[in-house]
Formats: sequence, structure tokens, C-alpha cells
Amino acid sequence: MNAFIWELDLPGIHRQSIQHLIGPGLGRIFMRFWVEQDRIDSEIIRDPLDDSDDPRWFRIDGTPERGGSADEVLARKWRERARIFFHAHGVQVLHVADWLIAARQTSAPWLQNVDGRGEPRKLLKCASLEQLVREADKGFRNQRRDPLRADAAISQLSPDDEAEIADLGADHVLVELLTPRALDVEGARMNHCIGQGSYDSRLGDAAFRYLSVRDPKGVPLATLELRENVVRQFRGRANSDPPIAVVDLLSRHAAESGWQGYEEAVAGRYIRPAGHVVLADMLAGAALEMVGVP
Repeated sequence: MNAFIWELDLPGIHRQSIQHLIGPGLGRIFMRFWVEQDRIDSEIIRDPLDDSDDPRWFRIDGTPERGGSADEVLARKWRERARIFFHAHGVQVLHVADWLIAARQTSAPWLQNVDGRGEPRKLLKCASLEQLVREADKGFRNQRRDPLRADAAISQLSPDDEAEIADLGADHVLVELLTPRALDVEGARMNHCIGQGSYDSRLGDAAFRYLSVRDPKGVPLATLELRENVVRQFRGRANSDPPIAVVDLLSRHAAESGWQGYEEAVAGRYIRPAGHVVLADMLAGAALEMVGVP
């Protein structure tokens, strides 16, 4: 479970806040996925996102031939498994984590409805990641701020709240969101979770940045979260995929800025700078391609 929590990559205050909620929900789904995979093959897995006739394969056994103690092999195994899970489901996992953070911050009543072990029944009843995502969507809808009040708050935003950082062409600009008030207004206008409070503490972390693509009238079209130079999330209205026109408009700036994971984020996927152990061609017996694995 440590590998999963590390891959989740939350600021310490949020990690501590929801750590006891990971096991009954996301952690349980994560472990169930790998128990089922081990019944099929405990050494390799096909890339869950590669539907080609010649897909990538990932090693998931800790590559014992690299040496090390049993504990070191086990640690490599679960780091790689966590990376693969986030490679396929990272955006959904982050969405659920944001919901858990917001629930803790607002003392959501469902947190008190627990079983004999103190685990929330709302999480335990979910048998899949999709069900957890639906619960998160429902939770955010219940917490959504009044959009009329959000529109009124736009006039109260100051240069301290937002800053234009790039001209994207066609009278569109890229704006950086700098304060909790800016996140609240963005979340309410875009009808997604950035304004629910779960991102506020990350504004004080220089590694995180929150950006908004604006049209000529200043209306937000898409919102991005960056962790250093990696695009963790790139979402349109109501957590939808961003419009293709916006993707194309921003692509040059993304390339010039050296952003990683841009195309993955467009499709609702997630990467970290560290890579995977890839089995390029299992049947041909090709050598392992080591891509940034510690």
C-alpha cells in the first residue's frame, strides 16, 4: 500500500488526512486488481491502454534478475504495479482522492457511518473504481457552489488571484490561478472539483501549478494541474475531456515549455516522470527496455 500512496503524490497534509480512507476504498480496489491479474500471470501484463496488434508488455514481478534482497525485489514489484495502475487509472484515482479530501474538510456525514472496524460503509460498498468515481461525482454535486455567486465573485478577483502567463493566439490566453478564491471561481464556472478546497494547500507548494485556458471574453475553457513539468490533469467543463480546439491551441506552448504527459492528460490519463519496465516483445524474446526505473 505504501507504493500506491507514494504514487498518489499528495501533499503531506492531505496524505495524512485521508490515509485511513485509502484502504477501504482505493487501496482495496487496487489490491483486488492485482490479485485477479496474478491468477492470470504474475510476471507480465499487457499495457491496459494499448489495443494495438503489437502491444507493450510490462514486467510486474520486481525483475528479480536485477538482484537485491527479497524485500528490495518486493518493493520494486509494488512500485511498478502502482505505476501501471496509475498509468491506466490515475485521473480517476486523483478524482476520488480529491473527493475524500473534500469530505474530510467538510466533515461529510457519511464518514461517521462505519462498520465494526471503523471503515466507512460508503467506501466498502464500492466493488470497482467506476463505482468510487460515481460516488465522488455525486459528492461533488452535493457540495457544488452556487454558480451565480461564483459569477459575482469574478469581479472581485484581483491581479493577486490570477496572472496571465501566455498568449496562445486567436485572442486566447493561459492564466495561472494563484489563490483559493481563484480556484473557487474556476471550479464553479467549470463545474468541476478544483474549487472544493482540496487543492488549496497545494498553492503553497512551488511544485504545483494550476492553469486555465481562457477565450477572448475571459471565459474558462479548460483547467490544468501541473506537478513540476508533468501535466497531471487537463480537464474541460464538468471533468470532461478538453475540447480538441483547446488541445491544439495549447499544444505549442506545452511543447515549448517542455511539459510531459500532455497527450496522456488530454485523454484523461496520468504519468509520472519515472518510467516503466517494458517488455517490448515477449514472444520474440527481446531484451527488457529499462526506462528510468530506480
